[in-house]
Amino acid sequence: MLVRADSAYYGYDVINTCRRAGARFSITARLTPTVARAITSVDEQAWTPIRYPHAIYDEDEQRWISDAEVAEISFTACRRAEHVTARLIVRRVRRLNPKTVPAGQSQMFAVYRYHAVFTDSAEPMLAAEATHRDHAIIEQVIAELKNGALAHLPDVISSR
Repeated sequence: MLVRADSAYYGYDVINTCRRAGARFSITARLTPTVARAITSVDEQAWTPIRYPHAIYDEDEQRWISDAEVAEISFTACRRAEHVTARLIVRRVRRLNPKTVPAGQSQMFAVYRYHAVFTDSAEPMLAAEATHRDHAIIEQVIAELKNGALAHLPDVISSR
């Protein structure tokens, strides 16, 4: 069993619960200073190019993305007394729109956007990254349904 989650669930309690239940985890890592330092430590030769089978629309960049690069490193996360060591799989996409660069970003973060996944998945790096990305795709579909056709359905829950 694999628990896939977004960055709202990136923390010791969720990861520990997964481990106690015998499940693996794949959780989007928030871009904390520790995660950012880990990303900057990835050797340039470690990046593997990937091509999406179908282009993905990037709202921040206002463009279609069809390729990226992926790398992984060992990473220790969570509070000092509750260390969890697993893999940090990082996907980077080249920025094309300089207006989307947050103020104060280093040159590295100005050139690429980074998406990090903290996981103990047994899958190889590219498969684990694709599995996690599937989570984001289904979340987008659900959001579109909620904001589209489903938003116009009558509320079927009534108080009794």
